[in-house]
Amino acid sequence: MLRQRQYRAIYQFVIAIWLTLSVASVLLAAVSWLRLSQTLAAGRQWGRVGPQVDEILKTMLDSETGVRGFIITGNSNYLAPYLAAQTGYKSQFDALADMTTGNTNLLKAVVDLRAQSEMLADYNRRVVEARMRDFHSAQLLTLTGEGRQIMDQIRAQVSALDKVYYDQILDVRQETDAQLSRAIMTSLVAGIIGIIAGIFAFVLARLTIRHQAREKELVEAKLQAERSSHEKTAFLANMSHEIRTPMNAILGFSELLQSDLQDPKHRKYLQSIRSSAASLLQLINDILDMSKIEAGVMELRPEPTDTRELCDFIRTLFSEPAIKKGIRLECHIAQDVPRALLIDRVRLRQILVNLVGNAIKFTDRGSVDVRVSFQKESDSSRVMLSIDVVDTGVGIPRDRLDVIFQPFVQAGAHREKEIQGTGLGLSIVKRLAEMMGGTVTVTSTPDTGSVFSLRFPDVLISARLPASAKISADREMDFNQFQPATILVVDDNEANRQYIAGIFEGNHHRLIFCSTGEEAVIKAREIVPDIVLLDVRMPGMDGRQVLAEIRKNHGMEMVPAIAVTASTQHDDFFSGYIRKPFSRRELFEELAEFLPRNIPSVPPPLMEAAVPVNKTNGGAPPELLVQLRHLLSKSWPELCNTMAVNKTKTFAQELEILAEQWHYEPLRAYAGRLLHDAETYAVADLEKNLGEFAALVEQFAQDKEKIV
Repeated sequence: MLRQRQYRAIYQFVIAIWLTLSVASVLLAAVSWLRLSQTLAAGRQWGRVGPQVDEILKTMLDSETGVRGFIITGNSNYLAPYLAAQTGYKSQFDALADMTTGNTNLLKAVVDLRAQSEMLADYNRRVVEARMRDFHSAQLLTLTGEGRQIMDQIRAQVSALDKVYYDQILDVRQETDAQLSRAIMTSLVAGIIGIIAGIFAFVLARLTIRHQAREKELVEAKLQAERSSHEKTAFLANMSHEIRTPMNAILGFSELLQSDLQDPKHRKYLQSIRSSAASLLQLINDILDMSKIEAGVMELRPEPTDTRELCDFIRTLFSEPAIKKGIRLECHIAQDVPRALLIDRVRLRQILVNLVGNAIKFTDRGSVDVRVSFQKESDSSRVMLSIDVVDTGVGIPRDRLDVIFQPFVQAGAHREKEIQGTGLGLSIVKRLAEMMGGTVTVTSTPDTGSVFSLRFPDVLISARLPASAKISADREMDFNQFQPATILVVDDNEANRQYIAGIFEGNHHRLIFCSTGEEAVIKAREIVPDIVLLDVRMPGMDGRQVLAEIRKNHGMEMVPAIAVTASTQHDDFFSGYIRKPFSRRELFEELAEFLPRNIPSVPPPLMEAAVPVNKTNGGAPPELLVQLRHLLSKSWPELCNTMAVNKTKTFAQELEILAEQWHYEPLRAYAGRLLHDAETYAVADLEKNLGEFAALVEQFAQDKEKIV
């Protein structure tokens, strides 16, 4: 490995030198050719100076000749060159000044020549004006010799200008030769370096091929190690499943045997067996979860989740052990927490069960408090969910805070309590939180308590209701089962509006109809609807534009909108989708995703004669008993035979819905225990609790008879 690093360092050094020389030679050649091109451009510019000076001198001579002809003959036709010179001087000298801007001597000579040319022009003007009066005046002016003197000065200035010009041209030629030589030399050097680079590249390619061969061997070794790791993980998972069967027998027969043993010593031995078996089963469950996470087979299933339901679940699950220990179990939820967040409800439950279970286990006095809050993100449809589990337990030493999230590591602060655990719970919490895009942190003070903080950023607010809050599609389609809602219906077709009005006729919902998108935007600001039924294709503003404008209003950023369209393509911009033509049932089922169920203020007609049900100690309503006995005869026998986890979850969720519907707390507590056993693969507890269902139904019936 050290030799490979040395070779790699040498390769990198040689490559750096080669690249530096190559880039330097190319840049030098480019600079040389650039300077050569600039010199040639300057030479071309100076080459235009001579002809321009000759052109100016010719203009002056023509002007002077024309003035003389006019003096002698008095014919104004001779003044044409003079008049042309008067207007052409300025542009000719401006062009010459631009050509000589880069040379101070030439520019000074041009300025002097221009001054003398203006003197000649002034003299010619005076002579022409005198000749126009009379010949004698012009003759006297020419006899002064002023014009000849000016022309002699101009010729002398032109000669001086030519000398400076030719000296400049000579300098340009010498500079051009020097630049050309340098450009040729640098190009030659660049070519030689290119040849050397080609040879070096060939050698380097050979070395790279060898290096790639070695890397291939390393990759194959890495893949083999990963395969071994996956096989190990699969082995652990399979073994965990295989061990469950004998563990089920151990726990089951231990429970049966407990009632037959009379000797206290034997009962104590049996209790030790059951306690050890339960600890072993918990270890198996934890190893299975860790194996799933490490193997990458644990999938997240985000669904609309109500944190209030999670708190009810935690209270139901842990209220009994908290009461036995004499500690308070509380759950506080901020009032404005959204009713549904898109997150994996099962995994979030698992995290909270681990944290709250640990908190109760290590707390002997005081309280365990679960606090749920949120913070709005920049996007109005997302929040950061915050959950804190606060206890007044034994606390965690400061030097153990960084390691307690590692597998099989415990805090060591309360040894007799830690023996009951596996050291995997917090590791699973950390892995699951990270899989869900969140973090878990802990602060603690020994003998005072601990705070475990969960943070889940960018959690979507769901317009759809949680499963437990939805009305079952199997029930009668009575739109009054939904809480009274204001529904904005937008459709440009009169027949469609009448059809929807007919569906809702006679119920307690308030419907507002609009025929155009513009009208809908105005109405939405006025009434703030609970839900919008929105035609997608309309003249003017289409459904997408209408919804975008509605959601710009404060408080309506998350208003649910159901697209009512004939198109087969779903648009994720809308909360829901109904395809035309739609039936009453299809509309009911779609609204059930967004409108919460209505809780009647008075008991149903069938229960008018019954004594009001006490949520804690009251009997079960007769209608609930009918439904429970139906489940007892249809679903329950198959579950007892197969112990299918997924079907058991569905069964427990059905019981939760019935408990919520009839406000029957004992059934809610039983469903919570059953669902927890199924989600944590607690096979022994699951079999035990599932087997109690028949006796539980009969107990509900007996409680009802006592009250009636």
